[in-house]
Amino acid sequence: MEMTKRVNYKNDLPNELIIEILTRLPVKSLMRFKCVSKSWFAIISNDSFAKSHFERSASSSHRILCHGDGELRSIDPDLLFHKDPHTTKLSIPYSLSAYVRIQGSCRGFIMLQEFPDLVIWNPSTGVNKRISYDHLSPGNLESEIILDSFMFGFGYDARRDDYLAIIVWCDVNGRRFLEYFSVRINKWERVEIALPRPSMDAAASLSSPGYYLNGAIHWDTSSDSILAFDMIEREFFEIPLPEPLGKEFMSCCLELLGGFLCLSVWRESKKTEIWVMKEYGVASSWTVYRIPKSNFDPLYFTKSDEIIGFPSLGGLAKYDEKGELRECMENWNYEYHFWMYLESLLSLPSSSGIAWKEE
Repeated sequence: MEMTKRVNYKNDLPNELIIEILTRLPVKSLMRFKCVSKSWFAIISNDSFAKSHFERSASSSHRILCHGDGELRSIDPDLLFHKDPHTTKLSIPYSLSAYVRIQGSCRGFIMLQEFPDLVIWNPSTGVNKRISYDHLSPGNLESEIILDSFMFGFGYDARRDDYLAIIVWCDVNGRRFLEYFSVRINKWERVEIALPRPSMDAAASLSSPGYYLNGAIHWDTSSDSILAFDMIEREFFEIPLPEPLGKEFMSCCLELLGGFLCLSVWRESKKTEIWVMKEYGVASSWTVYRIPKSNFDPLYFTKSDEIIGFPSLGGLAKYDEKGELRECMENWNYEYHFWMYLESLLSLPSSSGIAWKEE
């Protein structure tokens, strides 16, 4: 009988070439390859490698986070129209109720919110940090807080290499405050603020989570502009809505699709308009897609300019830029809330220079 021989080989590839190859691989593969050798584990666990990998893959590593019934799952958007799209169950070391909300995502991290806690979590690696905002409960403030005035956001400050969890709130005297938790410093800071226009105070509410894009967090204020907060300068500014939008619509909802700001506009004509800002901050770059369905809820903007989303009566549909139906699955019936995020190997910074690990 011929015995199987174990073949030992020497790795003659230069370290620089190994790193170059590894930065081109998906996160899921890299997490498995940590077990190949101690040297590969050290490379893949290195913060500089994680940043290089993210910069190279950020445009092509989208995943869909699905939340429902207290569990979290992940789906590859390219597999949405498969008959049985495979979902990956995600684990997080905290119990989640049906009331948990997704309040933002940035660079591979998701921010979950359920009073009195926020959880910043990387679904790809399990790295996470739990933050309490119990100090904002009614009994802990000198002035009475208006609970439904909370706006949440999560984003990255590139100048300080820091992640901020943000809460904007209002007291009964009409004063509006911004609190931000610095992950690097590990503490809350509070500043009294004024929104760009007084009319925004009445409109800003829990109607929309904060969407991070281009170094700023964006909120839907149900007014005639998008409210944004610059993460570096720590100040608010406005982004104008498309002029042809008008005011004759039933509802308007801010989204983030394929790296673009997007407005879903539902009109009485039983059609949905999807306005996409193709060039950030440029009012003339708003482009409209007209979907011949009422209350169409967009999910994903493909590289071929197609929009995938949910018709009001259920199912899953794909429309091209002319509003023509390209694909449809009527039995697509996942009872989840959905959020797009990027896969990454990134860790959370700390003041000591040591990354936060999973608790």
